[in-house]
Amino acid sequence: MHKIKVRKIGNSLGIILPKDSGIIEGESLVYQKIGNIIQLDLSEAQKEYDRCLIEEGFSDFEKGNIVTEAEIMEEFQHYGWGDKS
Repeated sequence: MHKIKVRKIGNSLGIILPKDSGIIEGESLVYQKIGNIIQLDLSEAQKEYDRCLIEEGFSDFEKGNIVTEAEIMEEFQHYGWGDKS
């Protein structure tokens, strides 16, 4: 478990979450308080984060920045790739 510092933001309180939490700026999170525990539901935020990663991964295809399997085999065959023996 990690500690997160609570900060004053205007008339409210806020926390700063690490980038690897999967939450993007402006994201709305669902939360509930259970006794002394505040639980954040990141499922919707995680879907958006995953969508961004997928779109970023496909951006090379849109730019025509692709390499064929044959080109990879030719380039790396001296490392044993594609050796069918």
